[in-house]
Amino acid sequence: MTRVLSSACAVLLLLALSGQATAGGKPPIAILGLEVHDSGSGIDPGTTKAAKDLTAALRDRAKAGTGPFVAVQDGEKELIDEKLLNNCDSEAPSCMAAIGSGLGAEALIYGKIEKSSLGNRPVYKVSLKLLNVNRKQLISSTVETLPLAADLRGPDPSALASTAKAWYAKLVGITVGGTVVVRANIDSGTVLVDDEAKGNLASGTLSLSGVAEGRHTLAIEAKDYQRYETSITVRNGETLAHGATLVEMSKKPLTPSAEPLSVEGTVTHGSGGNVWKPVFYGTAALTVAAAGFSVFAITKSNSAADKIGEKNITQKSCGTTLASPADNTSLKDACSWHDRQVLGWVVTGVAGAAALGSFFLAYVRDGDHTEARSASGGHRKRRELAITPILTPGGGGATVRLDW
Repeated sequence: MTRVLSSACAVLLLLALSGQATAGGKPPIAILGLEVHDSGSGIDPGTTKAAKDLTAALRDRAKAGTGPFVAVQDGEKELIDEKLLNNCDSEAPSCMAAIGSGLGAEALIYGKIEKSSLGNRPVYKVSLKLLNVNRKQLISSTVETLPLAADLRGPDPSALASTAKAWYAKLVGITVGGTVVVRANIDSGTVLVDDEAKGNLASGTLSLSGVAEGRHTLAIEAKDYQRYETSITVRNGETLAHGATLVEMSKKPLTPSAEPLSVEGTVTHGSGGNVWKPVFYGTAALTVAAAGFSVFAITKSNSAADKIGEKNITQKSCGTTLASPADNTSLKDACSWHDRQVLGWVVTGVAGAAALGSFFLAYVRDGDHTEARSASGGHRKRRELAITPILTPGGGGATVRLDW
């Protein structure tokens, strides 16, 4: 069984034991091309492509220089080739260390890939190892799975970059993501990162680990408080302490005055045009549409009637049967369109009446009448209804007086 040390200890050990790294520099690392392992069903082109693509993605992580190593020059060799050149019949640490030393590396990543399955889903099984070349000591290892693309002809390209980043970080001890410590002025509430709930405040504090590097939207939602939202920037391996102050929702209860409050007013009705104008527009449009359809139906009915020598189609003529099948078909069409035009005229009449009524209510009645108006000739304003609410400090409620 392969011994696996913690990633943090692995990096510390590698850095402490590095003899060739320059002062303040990073030890060089070589990543050998993954060896394709035949599990018994043969080596297919898709697995070969997966090995090539995954190796390139891992090398890109080393070249990025964000970890504890730097990619060695001219170190992009294939594992199977280097084993043959160095007469390695196995992957013993001593033999693999000789390969790494020949490439000028202090650390070496190598492994194999084979086609496998996870449940009923086909995957690639990938084994990776990290070796300290100087000490000839295996530092860390991992066994992972890589999903296949939808066509099952190779790896899923959308998962390659993120997968390689995570695996490389796991091997060399890079902390993926940062930690965000939220401290708020309330005891409880839900903390969201990019609109996804991540946990609840406990005594006003919540610590979130593994938050991806980059900019995020941090929000806090709590009962009786306004939603808190801001932007934060997270860096790998760092802890961000963020203080949040939530504002309580404003509450303005009605405070009784020391003196009784009396309010009088005249009850009026708003202009009916706001209600009846849309009704008028709708019924007017329906009237025009129904009339147009009726005219169209008359045209179709007359056209079908002309084919059998009829000028006017009536309900009586629709009950007859003609000798020719073609004439019967034309008669049926004429009768059908006749029924439709009758229905169209009925709709036209009803909609037209509604349009006239709504026009009167929208433009005539409300243009000339109001519930509350001043009369000419010096007469006083007529008040139909007055509502007087009276609130007193010692009262258990309010008194409403209606004046007619």
